[in-house]
Amino acid sequence: MTLHVLRHVGPALDDPRLVDKARWRPRGPRIRCPHCAWEPRREDTWACACLHEWNTFETGGVCPACQRQWVETQCPKCDTWSKHLEWYADDETPTT
Repeated sequence: MTLHVLRHVGPALDDPRLVDKARWRPRGPRIRCPHCAWEPRREDTWACACLHEWNTFETGGVCPACQRQWVETQCPKCDTWSKHLEWYADDETPTT
């Protein structure tokens, strides 16, 4: 059995040099973890089972290298897996 993981491979979340950076938001709904409200930055990347690294929110969870559709995305802050579509929010209130 093979475990395929879409894992975050971006910069450390507790790096003080990144604390004051403005959050990147593409056009459309706000993107945040539905469990802890962490918001990804443009430079945050995830890795596909094919080893390609990219920002999963730029493609709606589809790996541009192998075209795999990731239905769930793992939050690098709370390590919780959520349905990819649950990351897109129209409001400013986190859901828990």
